Amino acid sequence: MTKTTKTVLGIVGIAIIVGIAIIAIIIAVTAKNSSKPASNEKPTITIGVTLPLTGDVAMLGQSAKNAIELAQSQLPTNLKYNYKLVFEDDQFKPALGATIANKLISVDHVDALMSFGSPVGSVVSPIAEKKGAPHVNSFASASHVADGDYNFLDYTPSYEDSELFIQELEKRGIKKIVFFAQSDNQGAASIIDSFERDIKKTDIEVVSIQNFTTGTRDFRTNIDKVKGLKPDIYVLEATSPELEILTRQLRQAGINTPVTTMEAFEFSDQMSLFEGMWYVNGADATPWFVDLYTKTYGVSPKFGAANDYDGFSLLVKAVEAAGDGKTKPTHEQIKDALANIKSFDGALGTNQTIDSNGIVDSKAVVRTIKNGVPVTIAP
Repeated sequence: MTKTTKTVLGIVGIAIIVGIAIIAIIIAVTAKNSSKPASNEKPTITIGVTLPLTGDVAMLGQSAKNAIELAQSQLPTNLKYNYKLVFEDDQFKPALGATIANKLISVDHVDALMSFGSPVGSVVSPIAEKKGAPHVNSFASASHVADGDYNFLDYTPSYEDSELFIQELEKRGIKKIVFFAQSDNQGAASIIDSFERDIKKTDIEVVSIQNFTTGTRDFRTNIDKVKGLKPDIYVLEATSPELEILTRQLRQAGINTPVTTMEAFEFSDQMSLFEGMWYVNGADATPWFVDLYTKTYGVSPKFGAANDYDGFSLLVKAVEAAGDGKTKPTHEQIKDALANIKSFDGALGTNQTIDSNGIVDSKAVVRTIKNGVPVTIAP
């Protein structure tokens, strides 16, 4: 092989190598650019949701998750933003809920928060306020969960329950009552506080309040203390499994006096324990929501699911009002937009309003358990 030939071959080899390198660079740049959102792609709003997806009230948390995802699936296509959900499991434990809220805000950098129930809502609320994160709770009887500028509550507050409960007690001629109260549950405490305040102008007497904490399994001492008081009715403010254990131990003690509650019975998956008993509950879902949920999931929605559907919808309504569709609105803008919503239609009905405290105005109902199923008997 001549020197000239070797030189030509060398030049050709270099050209091939350079060509391959150029092609590789083009492919890399193309791939990198393709990973970037197109200029006309909608920004994504991330909503962090903490729910009891496992544990004693998981049936309610799973139903709430279904309702939120159902609301997401019903969003129109012409919105300014895409919406992403990040779900976390708090097991209905306040300490875990607080950890999750901090993680969602600081690590996931969510644009808004949703929480479930008074125990977790009560710890998420101050975190959201301190960090300036819009927060909607959809299952808290404790109205203080809405305290602050960034917190909102889409649930029938305890004072609505109390007012209707007293009306029903008077209607039924009930004068003497005994409370069993899960005192470390913020929802139960708020309900009892409202009731004690509201009965001052009535002749209804609370002859005893037996407090206990979450995790209590033996109520026999408490029961013995009130057995001789002969109340007209026992009011049970507890969640599962304390609620079911307490009810059984009352019956085992030979007490056949009726039991009732504000809110608690539907925390249980053993509704036959309360067959024929009346109680006060949060607002009813609309028939269209019950029908849509049932057709989608093959089961009827649990207590509070409609509130979660509306809670998510409220956040979307606020974000769409606050943003221009080109960049994401700030937390403050979302918060202000939520506060400025005056009326909206949702799973709990039409023309729902948010009051000056950030609480959606929804009314309590009277229900009974019939064949193991909750049935509304009065608004």
